Amino acid sequence: MGFPEAKEGSIETVLLPNNPVFLEQPLPWSHLFELARLFQACNQEQRKEVNLTNWAHAAAKTDNPADLQDLLLTNGGEGRVARISASVKEMFKRTESEGLPLLQRRVGCWIELKPPKNQVFIPKLSPPEFAKSNQLHRSYGADQFIHIRLDDQLCKQLRSRGNQSSIQKAFRKFIHAPIRIGSRLFFVALRKENHIWLVSAPNSGWESTKRFINDVLDLNLNKEMTVAKWASYCFTIIRLIGLRGFRICISIRAFMVARTSLLLSATNSSIDVNPQDIRRVPDIYSDSLIISRDLLCSSIKVDGMAYTTRSPVVHCTLGPACVEGLIQNKPLVWRLGIPSEDDKHLIQLWDDQIGKASKHIFIKFRARRYDHFEKTFVLTEEPVVVLLERCLSMGARPQGKAEIMTDGAGIISRAAATRVCETIELKCDTLPSAYQARIGLWILPPQLHTQDVNPWVEIRDSQWKAETVKGYHFHFNLNRISRVVNNSNLGKQLLPILATRGVRADSVCTMLDDYIKSTISDLNSNDPLRLAEVLTRGGALRQARKMILNRLAGLQHDPTGSRTFRDNESADAYISPGYEESWALTKDNLHHLSLSPIQCEEQVISMLAAGFEPSNRYLVSRLRKIKLDKITSAFHFLMVASLYLLFDLNLRSSSKYQFLKALLFMLYLIRQTGTLKEDEAFLQFSNFKDDSLGVKISTLICPAIVSRSPCVSSIDVRKINLVDNDHLRETYFDVLVCSIQGKRSLLSLLSGEQAETVLLPHIGDQVTVVWNSTLTQQFHNVNLEKHPTINTDHLFEPVQLGTVEECLLGAYEKDAQLFVKVAQSMQVAGLFTPNDAGSYSSKHATAEYLFGLDHPLTQKLGDVYVRCLDAPKAGLRLLEANDRRLKEEFETALSKVTFPNGKNIVQIPMKKLPIPMYLRDDPNLEARLTSLANKLLKTGYALLKLYKEELDSKDITTHKQRFNNRDEDLSQHFTEHRKMYEFNKTDPGSRDVWIGVLRPLQRAIRVSFFCSGGGIKRVQTPLDIPSQWGKEFYEGVNENLRDKIWESEYGPGTGRSGKQSKPTFPVQKRYVELSYEKAFEYEPEPEDVKRYNIDLEEFQTNLKLFLEGLGPTGYALLKASCLSLCSNPEAFCPYDLAFREICYLKAMASQTKKTNNSILNHFPSKAVMELMASRPPRPITTTGYLTSVVKSGAIRGRSKNDGQNLEPV
Repeated sequence: MGFPEAKEGSIETVLLPNNPVFLEQPLPWSHLFELARLFQACNQEQRKEVNLTNWAHAAAKTDNPADLQDLLLTNGGEGRVARISASVKEMFKRTESEGLPLLQRRVGCWIELKPPKNQVFIPKLSPPEFAKSNQLHRSYGADQFIHIRLDDQLCKQLRSRGNQSSIQKAFRKFIHAPIRIGSRLFFVALRKENHIWLVSAPNSGWESTKRFINDVLDLNLNKEMTVAKWASYCFTIIRLIGLRGFRICISIRAFMVARTSLLLSATNSSIDVNPQDIRRVPDIYSDSLIISRDLLCSSIKVDGMAYTTRSPVVHCTLGPACVEGLIQNKPLVWRLGIPSEDDKHLIQLWDDQIGKASKHIFIKFRARRYDHFEKTFVLTEEPVVVLLERCLSMGARPQGKAEIMTDGAGIISRAAATRVCETIELKCDTLPSAYQARIGLWILPPQLHTQDVNPWVEIRDSQWKAETVKGYHFHFNLNRISRVVNNSNLGKQLLPILATRGVRADSVCTMLDDYIKSTISDLNSNDPLRLAEVLTRGGALRQARKMILNRLAGLQHDPTGSRTFRDNESADAYISPGYEESWALTKDNLHHLSLSPIQCEEQVISMLAAGFEPSNRYLVSRLRKIKLDKITSAFHFLMVASLYLLFDLNLRSSSKYQFLKALLFMLYLIRQTGTLKEDEAFLQFSNFKDDSLGVKISTLICPAIVSRSPCVSSIDVRKINLVDNDHLRETYFDVLVCSIQGKRSLLSLLSGEQAETVLLPHIGDQVTVVWNSTLTQQFHNVNLEKHPTINTDHLFEPVQLGTVEECLLGAYEKDAQLFVKVAQSMQVAGLFTPNDAGSYSSKHATAEYLFGLDHPLTQKLGDVYVRCLDAPKAGLRLLEANDRRLKEEFETALSKVTFPNGKNIVQIPMKKLPIPMYLRDDPNLEARLTSLANKLLKTGYALLKLYKEELDSKDITTHKQRFNNRDEDLSQHFTEHRKMYEFNKTDPGSRDVWIGVLRPLQRAIRVSFFCSGGGIKRVQTPLDIPSQWGKEFYEGVNENLRDKIWESEYGPGTGRSGKQSKPTFPVQKRYVELSYEKAFEYEPEPEDVKRYNIDLEEFQTNLKLFLEGLGPTGYALLKASCLSLCSNPEAFCPYDLAFREICYLKAMASQTKKTNNSILNHFPSKAVMELMASRPPRPITTTGYLTSVVKSGAIRGRSKNDGQNLEPV
């Protein structure tokens, strides 16, 4: 690969030289980028011979950019350049010419950037892909941007501490130089984490890029904004623009204002909201009081804040749920409610507000209403006089700073929410309660007003991040809705907190013991119905089936969740380009060769439905794997969390406690009713089934433990009371509704920080809820008054200082090039900020284990770790001097830990050191709160050892019996055909079938049998499928193990483990090559022709008649039965190579026998036969098969080929 060229006169990174032909004959962006990619694949000598005019003319003749590689490069450039993915190629092929412009807007182009060579960065162009659906691409089109992915090694070098390195200098130079691709120039504009976006404005140049930056966020309107926030927010407010070359679009959004990363994250476009339907309201604070509806409505009529419906039939006036007012020039927010039990009082007041008043209280209510003439939100004030006797005194105001209780949470009307659901084509019985958007959360109002048909939306002050230009519309960019309640498990971060707050180790160990024993007991059942019911109840299997159903329904889903082909053909569907080569999986999670389900649970259920007994060896092995997975997943992570002390690895992996069940919810705080007391919450499900019980739960009424990630302190976990509530029951489902009463909100308690910190989580974050009675009874909350607070604000500093007016406006007005370069430096500043989160995560985990959770050093390190996680978004960095000071403090404390021989640690070990080796003799070790992890580990290993010993003992005693126990139902089909045709050699038809079909099939699979000297001689063939399968499978397992060992040493992704969840081996392909079509091509051997005097024409006729009678399905069954006959009884080869045919053979035999234990007794025989109807032709990727389950009406796969679809059982 050659180096990028530098254009004289101005610094440009030239990936494709400009040529007059690109202006005379403009090419689509995908074609132009593909030309640059092919040009980059050429060496310096080849580039001199490239005629760009001819290339451009060739590109103009095709609509598909995937054709250019074969047209322009010798031998298609094989080995030099990667090909465009099959999904992109097929989409261009199927799209009509009139739809190509819209398709071009969806094509994104990517560049990989690795560390430079000789201080010169060499961008590597990747094949065009379908871009992620986000608000940036929807607004302008993905063809206006280039996405640069920074290599992990490069990011690490850029974030090095100390003086500016040569790589950092080279990178700054690189990002200031525009990238030229033909006639288009691209300038750095956006950044999200380790990704950079470059934009090509119309008439691309410094001046047009300057206008683009200002158009997306007006600098004059936001000149008081700090540059740190500007770098985060500047590209999240997009107004109505009409630049030449861009599509005029209505876009974002005061209430969608978010950081740059949010702009570039995946969202769904939904509805436009007129500005007159936007209600700007204040946030509720911990010192907010209550105002009556009468007084509130009288003030909003004056202030222009009435929510008036536009119904021509009825005129209904509604008001906001809160209002801000001034008393003695001191602000306070009142929320709607009932000030007192009687109707005498209109408003609640604090004593300092009443002061020396004797008769009246003067209140100046204020609100930001939308002015139709000014086309903006105007602050209006209106004084109101209230008689003192109508005011209720609430005593002295609470001490300290008031805490915000509704951070980032607004209200959306039911009419607007309904339109949102209709836009995204969401079909649901219950209107979702909460809508996560950019930026913030919107919830339904608790009261139902049938006359309110106006689609209004409330925006709180905490959601209004920047000022916008006049007269723009708002668009609701939807991120997610509160429709899914996910099963979760308790993360190991919670373990030391639970132990600190009173949960006894013995109780948790008993829970682990009960969980494992009950799981094993359920899976040891000999009842097929019981086994199928237990396996179907599992959350993983249910989630996988749900994903299949969503794909088959054509709904949007994340293609990265599983390696599948896309299902729907809608033009706006996002196709993940990373899995175009994952041909080993079909879209219904079946192996494409054997049609074996990917999940072990699905395999077991399929075989039980076909009639296999639970004692079947393959079923036993699958069930054993399921049991071991469930046992090890319940405690295996403890080997990292407890057994080893890691100084060079992050202890906070994603491991979970499988036996401590929990749920993930969207969190928000409701404030209209005020009916929930302090430490109370409301939780109601629309459709949730408890995996452990297999029953649906509606509303939880019990104590519960609530936490969020990360949790590093005792205050990060809170026990609350889940209660029923009549006011909330009709509206709120699948969300956790929290109280706004008390000194601190649940939100700030879960953050573990003080109210004024920037690290408070947003309402809408996910929380974990646990209601296990054993844990909730023993857990007690931390005393908020006595709990020490650690403030580490002084350890961090802003990455960038100054305001927009100070740093940007001057350059904007004088020099376009200088302004763009300054803006680019602000955008990429985060790439040079050291990321210390991983280091302090390990230090905190180590300190927590050695010194306890409540130790001051542990608390300080935990607080620094959490702040480091949020520092890039907050524009902060840890001061280098403070980083050194914290490390010295940690090392000093660590050096006081002694080995059993009394020696101190003088050097931090760089390898894994088992903690028990030098702490086991510590007299205080047993008293350590973190010993809970050790006890759990010990209990789990004892149970695992016991279970393995029982299985090994059973295998030894039953080996001979199992080896001789051949399942005759599987081989019977081929055996009957052989008896019919092998020994009836006097009949030409039967003889020809044996010689031309059955015998070649048997020889091809394993061995040949022929008579020699009066006896039968057995000859091993080169293609010995059963034995080769065992050998290749064993080698594949070892290779995968070697890859995992390699990756553990050199990092994830350096090996090949995990790239295919079910690999394909050569022997599988050889088995598939024994196809029905090739069976027609068989010609008899000369010896047989001579011996039996075979008429070749008659032979071919008999062969054709027999095979046509069998059909593809019959031949597949015959081949699978022969494979079973030629395999050892204990061999898994037939199940792995022909799973569906094996199940069908067993189903036929079971249908005949009608065994008492078979699940088939519960299904009609016709349905059973249709279940295994026919194996589809190889070229068809089908969803026609999805295994049956116990209950009627099971989820079924659907295929585009109607002939492959089966009716539900």
